[in-house]
Amino acid sequence: MISISAKSFHFLLFVALAVNRNVLCVSISNAFEINRWNTRFESNPIHSTYEIDDSDAIRIAGGQYALPNQFPFMAVVHQLLGNGIIAKCGGTIISSRWVLTAGHCVASGPYQFLVVFGTRDQSGIGYNFYNGPGTAMFTNQAVLHPDYRVTVNDIALLYMPQDIPFGLSIQPITLAGYNYAGESFANKMGIIIGWGKDGPYGIGTSELKYAILPIISNYDCSMYWAITEKHICTSAAYHKDACQGDSGGPLIVLLNNTPLQVGIVSYGDGFCPSNKPGVFTRVSPFIDWIQEVTNL
Repeated sequence: MISISAKSFHFLLFVALAVNRNVLCVSISNAFEINRWNTRFESNPIHSTYEIDDSDAIRIAGGQYALPNQFPFMAVVHQLLGNGIIAKCGGTIISSRWVLTAGHCVASGPYQFLVVFGTRDQSGIGYNFYNGPGTAMFTNQAVLHPDYRVTVNDIALLYMPQDIPFGLSIQPITLAGYNYAGESFANKMGIIIGWGKDGPYGIGTSELKYAILPIISNYDCSMYWAITEKHICTSAAYHKDACQGDSGGPLIVLLNNTPLQVGIVSYGDGFCPSNKPGVFTRVSPFIDWIQEVTNL
């Protein structure tokens, strides 16, 4: 997810941040195209676990490794596409039954997911099993925002079939709700967290990483991307960024040492980190929809 060194590229390209090998270009405006990576990873026909090339493994670009129980609200979200093929995203626990993630992590279907809680290390996750600390659940219940488009309303919810067992390593996060509807969070320090790539050609790691970088105003972000008030962006000036595979993970700020989720990893430049901001779905405009779906 966070990359270590910045490079300059002169491409007007951006990507939804779930890993993909095949490129699908969709026109958004005259200025931009979307580069979507294929999120699929082929299984190893000899072993029972799926196999990921080092060049396609995922982690945050430029950050540092998380400590035990540092981010107990994090969830691994693996979409099971059949034939040992998976799509990787992140998510956050928002209640005992619900996980928040990005819309593009579920939009393509099928609605079959392996969700893992309470771990920093995803090396024990196979295609349809998990061996390691914490707990894992299967779910086929995903709710995509009804007005989802590729970079707009990029939000979804996953419903768990049984209660998530809260403890030291598994806890829900607080969402930025009505009280933060008018708060831009510009110039505050944000934290991005996930298992995404170190860069477009990064070498992967199974360990959870995070990075700290400033949140910028939507006006500054609009110099690079066609965003709306439902987005929130982070600065590109710190050689750190969310990257492919970090989709669905959180952007948080700390208020009185308590994490508050203000965004969901959505899209950015495919050559991450780059000289363009990272774009997140802003949480507060969707509180009504989240409450309507979850009855929280």
